Amino acid sequence: MLVTKVRLDAAAEAWLDAQTGFKQYLEATETLFHAFSEGWCGPCRGLREAFDSYREALLRESGYSLLEVREVYPPRRPECQ
Repeated sequence: MLVTKVRLDAAAEAWLDAQTGFKQYLEATETLFHAFSEGWCGPCRGLREAFDSYREALLRESGYSLLEVREVYPPRRPECQ
């Protein structure tokens, strides 16, 4: 029982630490979005798509493989055919 509690406590601590990293990721994404959108000259409708493309390019340029990029940003399927 003690081993299970120790493992559970360690797993809970690791999970909570991951939440901190996720919050940092969200905050960094928001900061990046604001910096990117300041210079946006196109219609607001295309801003999100352009930003998503920009993040994909950043990942590729930083050495992530195409497969890793696709895991983060899966290819979009056409809404209407």
